[in-house]
Amino acid sequence: MTRKTQGLALLAVATAGLLWAGLAAAKTINVADHNTPYNNDDIQKLAATAVGMGVKEPVKLNLQGGNLNVSGSTATTCVIKVGSGDTPKIGGISCK
Repeated sequence: MTRKTQGLALLAVATAGLLWAGLAAAKTINVADHNTPYNNDDIQKLAATAVGMGVKEPVKLNLQGGNLNVSGSTATTCVIKVGSGDTPKIGGISCK
């Protein structure tokens, strides 16, 4: 292998490593308010799901009868069926 080829291979490996690290790092979602019994990790996961579906930060989570309504700074809202209890069990999601 020539020195130029080695340099390009090293650059490719370093770039792939940085890309992977960036994808693995989770972004903290700005949650303005919530009335759930869930822990912070669960709240972040549910909020991130809604943000991925188009809800804009900051988000508000409102739990009513097994349905979690997630709204944000725009008209897009998501209803996530989470059931009852201290741990959410996602049974479906609908965003409009």
